[in-house]
Amino acid sequence: MTLSPDTLRPETLAELEASLHQMKTANYFLRVAVDQVPEAVLILEAETNEASGPKVLFSNATAAVLVGVEPEKGLRGMGIADLAAGDMDASVLLESLNRAVENGGAHECEALVQNFYGNPPQRCRWRVRAVFNSLRKLLNFTLIITPLANSAATKTAPLHLDDLDAQSDQLKQDNLAALAQGIAHDVNNLLGPVTMRLSDLLQQVQGQPALKEELQLIFGGLKRARQFTSQVVTACKAKTNQRQAVDLEAIIRDTVKFAGAGSNAQLRVRLGTSLRWPVADAVKISQVLQNLILNGIQAMPQGGYMDVDAENADIGLGEDEILKPGPYVRITVRDRGCGIAPENLQRLFKETFTTKPDGNGIGLTTCKLFVKAHDGDIRVSSRLNVGTEFSVYLPAVPAMTATTGHVEKDHAPVPLKKGQGRVLIVDDEDDLRKVANLILKRCGYEVIECDNGQDAVKIYHSLARTGTPPDVVLMDLTLRGGMNGGETADEILRFDPEARLVVTSGSVNEDVQMTYLEKGFVGVLPKPYEAGELTQIVHRVVTMMSRA
Repeated sequence: MTLSPDTLRPETLAELEASLHQMKTANYFLRVAVDQVPEAVLILEAETNEASGPKVLFSNATAAVLVGVEPEKGLRGMGIADLAAGDMDASVLLESLNRAVENGGAHECEALVQNFYGNPPQRCRWRVRAVFNSLRKLLNFTLIITPLANSAATKTAPLHLDDLDAQSDQLKQDNLAALAQGIAHDVNNLLGPVTMRLSDLLQQVQGQPALKEELQLIFGGLKRARQFTSQVVTACKAKTNQRQAVDLEAIIRDTVKFAGAGSNAQLRVRLGTSLRWPVADAVKISQVLQNLILNGIQAMPQGGYMDVDAENADIGLGEDEILKPGPYVRITVRDRGCGIAPENLQRLFKETFTTKPDGNGIGLTTCKLFVKAHDGDIRVSSRLNVGTEFSVYLPAVPAMTATTGHVEKDHAPVPLKKGQGRVLIVDDEDDLRKVANLILKRCGYEVIECDNGQDAVKIYHSLARTGTPPDVVLMDLTLRGGMNGGETADEILRFDPEARLVVTSGSVNEDVQMTYLEKGFVGVLPKPYEAGELTQIVHRVVTMMSRA
């Protein structure tokens, strides 16, 4: 007899629904708890595939980070051998599963785990347990995977819990850095067509001062965004942050003008006399100030007055629990908006907290991190329906007369450079190729474009055999599918060592340019680039060829 909801008594159906709800709730909390474990946890099916071994039934968030996949996607459906870095490691893992079954429960081994995000393989300790039912039937395998910082050391010394935590934290930081670098690269690609087109338009509106000023304001924001993403790439490469004394007055006036453009808020700037220069990263301080201003504008949807003040401040010995004694500069951003509830004030900088329906809560947290990294502090006071005041303290030095550390005030684009020659553009961003094609053709160049490495090699070979190879190849490093930019460049240079290749990428900064020049590229054009920068480097390479 088949039971259906119609055949069950109401109280029985309610009990079943309550039990189901409890099971779902328990499953949710169990999943959350397992995701907090600092080690990678896998559950494998009992049945095995000869090629890839048992498939993954469950993986926690740490396992996803270790392997380099999105936690939401996880490793479900992948064979255990697919996670190994090589055939030898796969054999070790499969043998360990067999040993666990033979030993009646458990076995340990060491093997390399591959990383699908492009990071080097990681040597790990695998603790395998075969799970049986009461009839000794194999149900599944559970695996706990621990990264090993130094495999030689772990063979002679026990692995302590603190070591595991440190390794897990480092692994997460490495993967987050790789993710941040990838995001910065994608943002640079998105900024590319806009930056190039806007820099081109600015040179066509010389007779329209009002429109030119507005476009320059937007262009200045794009240039700051380019500086910021470049810093993300640099930070991801673990470069020591270089700071210097910067002209705070210039930063404030420039940022206020940009952040307040188009809003119905009136921003008033008041600067103290002989204002000190903070020892800081100019772009990051501008980002902090911009974030605070935009928050204030959003708190005043009906408009009103906002104040942005800056003055010198001195912290004496024992006067402050956080700041060290010494000279500081204090920046104050004050709005007259809705205010922040008292119960929310303590949460602003400690978590991804937001009361905005479309907010993500990371803005103020990022501000706090930036300011702390400068040995400063950010503080807030607020009253409901009265307003909010943020104060940023930064270590400072006496006012200077040099121009060191200014945020760019001259937003004039790099001028276009006309010339002649054949340019091959290899980039998988359609919009960027189209804009670059348009600008180069207008400046006198013949342009050929493609979106993948295989076609780029074929085009170059075909043109070279007719005696008309490209004078310049603009090569993006990250091409979707097939060969990447580096492999494509190697193929072209192998065929023609005299080929002139310029690397273009959203993940290249000044620190690694020499590396690409040593690999055979004749130039580096980091994304997003201006129209003038594009034509200038193409002209330089073509001229260099004609002189040779």
